[in-house]
Amino acid sequence: MKTPIILSILLSAVILASCDPEELTSPVALFSAQTSPIYMFKVNLDASGSFSTEEGDWLEYRWDLNGDHLGWETDWSNSPVVTVQFPYDNSGYIGLQVRNSDGNITELYQGFYTDVNYGIIRPFTDLQIGFRTINYQFSYPDHHWSWMWSYDNIQLPDSDSWYNYTASADRAAYGTLMPWTVADTLEKDYDLPSKADWQKMIDFCGGAVLAGFNLQVETEHGLRLTLPGIVTEGQLQEKNTAGYYWTGDEADGDSAWALKISAESDKAEFVILEKSSLASVRLMIEFLNYR
Repeated sequence: MKTPIILSILLSAVILASCDPEELTSPVALFSAQTSPIYMFKVNLDASGSFSTEEGDWLEYRWDLNGDHLGWETDWSNSPVVTVQFPYDNSGYIGLQVRNSDGNITELYQGFYTDVNYGIIRPFTDLQIGFRTINYQFSYPDHHWSWMWSYDNIQLPDSDSWYNYTASADRAAYGTLMPWTVADTLEKDYDLPSKADWQKMIDFCGGAVLAGFNLQVETEHGLRLTLPGIVTEGQLQEKNTAGYYWTGDEADGDSAWALKISAESDKAEFVILEKSSLASVRLMIEFLNYR
């Protein structure tokens, strides 16, 4: 088990030669992570708070992403934001250099601490084919939150009403593609996640811009969503290209919302599917215990 707090700790500071703005010639370097970093998840590092001490100046940025002080993993760029797959499973440093138009450089290293408290178990369920769950634990001053998601795509026995892959490896990786009416009534204790539930997971995984990638990362502490494709009008489409995961929210009498991720984009988005489409399923349950 790991500790239940995800934190970014700033351990470095900029030291200036003078407090008088007119005497300053080097830029001020500042940066932070836009979302709490998690090991192997993509995160945006943002240095847009950096500023020049000279009017009309412009800035460039480069990054030491592994914090080894031996080299710079990026070239100079005028963009203050860089996307990085966070390299530390516990803690480490990332460095930034900011250069102004006169060639003066300010360097800043910051320490980041990241951790996720989770456990993986195989619970009792009333499904004929069981599944593992990943149990995220969050502690707050007045309550404790347990957030349990199925760790595998749900797999069902063969039926003419849904789609199972022929190869056993595909079955294990992709699970069963099923219509919404089946997905919404699978298990008495675990729910089909609502859009709001999926949105909380998207936020946990770095927001909509990066969650599509982070939901697929093959790390033990992630959901590791796969790309089984979708069956529409009896035809399997987009295998290994996209994954569609039902939500519990109807759009209207004939359609429902689903989460979509893809191989070609880091984004996660919600789409509307006909309920007769066959898509993937993850289940969820949560518990709140107040102190």
